[in-house]
Amino acid sequence: MKQKEANMWDKQMSMAQVFGQMVAGSFVAVLAIGIPIAYISFFYVIGTFLPIESKQADDPTPGSFIQMGD
Repeated sequence: MKQKEANMWDKQMSMAQVFGQMVAGSFVAVLAIGIPIAYISFFYVIGTFLPIESKQADDPTPGSFIQMGD
């Protein structure tokens, strides 16, 4: 019985499954790393079109970061 089970193992099929899992993992990695990079890059590119005056302007909500006193 053991000999028959050992003969049923297909090395090419195992290699194909391992390769498929590696490819699927690489797609997940691209999504996990690529989406945040694309998000940041998008706003960077939009920011390059803004005039200098808008980049150096005062904060429109200066009181929003003031901490309340005890």
